[in-house]
Amino acid sequence: MEIRQIYYVLEVAKCKNFTKAAQSLYITQSNISQQISSLEAELKTTLFVRTHHNVTLTKDGERFCKCAKGVVDAIDILMKEFNESTEAEKAIINVGAFPFSWTVGVSSILKNFYKTNTNVLGSIRITDNYAAYEGLKSGDLDFALVKLRPEDRLKQLEYIPLIEEELLVIINRNNPIASHKAITAEDLTALPVLVGERTTNLWTDFQKIYKDRNADFHVVLENSFDRDLIVEMISNDDGITFATESTAAGIICDEITALPLEKPVAYHTYLAYPRTKEPEGIYKAFVEYVISGIQDLKETRNLKIENNKILY
Repeated sequence: MEIRQIYYVLEVAKCKNFTKAAQSLYITQSNISQQISSLEAELKTTLFVRTHHNVTLTKDGERFCKCAKGVVDAIDILMKEFNESTEAEKAIINVGAFPFSWTVGVSSILKNFYKTNTNVLGSIRITDNYAAYEGLKSGDLDFALVKLRPEDRLKQLEYIPLIEEELLVIINRNNPIASHKAITAEDLTALPVLVGERTTNLWTDFQKIYKDRNADFHVVLENSFDRDLIVEMISNDDGITFATESTAAGIICDEITALPLEKPVAYHTYLAYPRTKEPEGIYKAFVEYVISGIQDLKETRNLKIENNKILY
């Protein structure tokens, strides 16, 4: 039994929903489900009754949560006992993270760093690349997790490469074009796209994809920060959007699939910070923690596309 599994059970019990609990903990639904299933197997019992709409505790689940709350309270007391620093003495690390970062498990790495380093205060701000760059320039952000093509990197920033992925088209399974092996320029012209606002890098990036292929850029929605709205619209076949492989894996379902572009586009996830602010001390420890966490994430999430499905 791991401490994180205890927190996961308590959060699911509170939210009565695996998806909402995963969002609250900044981890993927598959991750929290796997961890709880593993715990149930270890305990040789079932903690939750799972239905289509929600989950409820079993009798053993209620017993577990009663004991788990005592464990969590004891951990809090222990941490306070051995960490007497005041809020003013704590280091502050503010991080910008790309939209849907919680979907791929990246935000959980940040949250776990804050949880395990009680001498650090921090925040996670969901933002597009442009806003992240402004935050790094102004000092409002210390680091930013960004997704972009390598050729779009800025000279004044240091970029630590974390993940290299292919950009995919997210499309309704019932759309006739979803039967294609790859999305062509002609396909893109025929498909309305759900994209970020004109002031975001998402608009610029998606428009460039169309321009490079001489495809008509027909926008139907200028807001791609709202994952639930995007998923709903794609489920209704109102348009398509683009996502990297790991993000797409958290979106595809019975109604939605992901297809590669006929002319592939490589995207990288980077940890960015100003070149003038080389990380030292706890900031250097943060960088090392993120790099290590991403490496573990890549090893546990070996993605590949096969028969129009993203597989682990």
